Amino acid sequence: MSSRRGIVFASVGLFGAVLTLTACGGDGQQGIPTETRSATATTTPPATTPPSTTPPPSTTPSPVGPAVGEVPTNPEATRALRAFLTDLDAGGVPAVTAKCWTVPPSEVPARYSDVASILDAAAVPGGDGQYAVTWSSPAITLSVKRSEIASGYACPAVLPGGSSGAYTDTEAEYTVERYLGRFTGTPVNPADLEGDYPLVCDTRAIWDPQRTGAATTAPLANNPGRLTGSASYKPDSVYVAANDGEYTTVYADVTDVSGVEQNRIFTLTIGSNGYCIGDVV
Repeated sequence: MSSRRGIVFASVGLFGAVLTLTACGGDGQQGIPTETRSATATTTPPATTPPSTTPPPSTTPSPVGPAVGEVPTNPEATRALRAFLTDLDAGGVPAVTAKCWTVPPSEVPARYSDVASILDAAAVPGGDGQYAVTWSSPAITLSVKRSEIASGYACPAVLPGGSSGAYTDTEAEYTVERYLGRFTGTPVNPADLEGDYPLVCDTRAIWDPQRTGAATTAPLANNPGRLTGSASYKPDSVYVAANDGEYTTVYADVTDVSGVEQNRIFTLTIGSNGYCIGDVV
């Protein structure tokens, strides 16, 4: 009897296992899968956006500051003058006085007082001449020297419309003061160096102050350090003694390191950077 009961229980257990296995695989989605996805199935590619025909915005910033007429052959001149005009337009004469140390201090207020006229002249196209770049209106002409352009901050000469561009006696005296300041350790500005702001006439300058008809090289061009050893000079002694429109004579009392004072005679003419010193005795 016991053996038959065991057979019955075993049969029931086996039948239950069959039912369980059948339920796990009923629709092929549970348990062990009965099908695999087709390898040839395709997917729809994502839509592509057509390229834009609108050009990207320019990344070049517009110049900051007052309008300055372009000089196609010398764009650096435009930038250098704009730097000056930006300060002048914002703060007037006080804003440019310290930066325009190449200009005689006594001339700065009058030279740059008419801001509106200066801005009007600068707005027209400029012209690149032999010695300077100029911008002209009917009222005035702005003239910028090469050394001013190279510095990146151009303090222009301001001349009446139609002027020949003659330089003043004050500028001649200031040229000599700047030259002496370099040798005596009192430059008008630490940046006032001969290599950047030439004050000595170069070898291209026409030199014939005696009107002999036989031009030579300016004597100081081959010996620019002639006053090496100077210790001081008297600013009040610097003055123009003669000016014939082509050559200007300036006197100055200079003391050397030995304490000996001499009255030095400087001869100047007009070169590519305004007044230049061609000789000193």
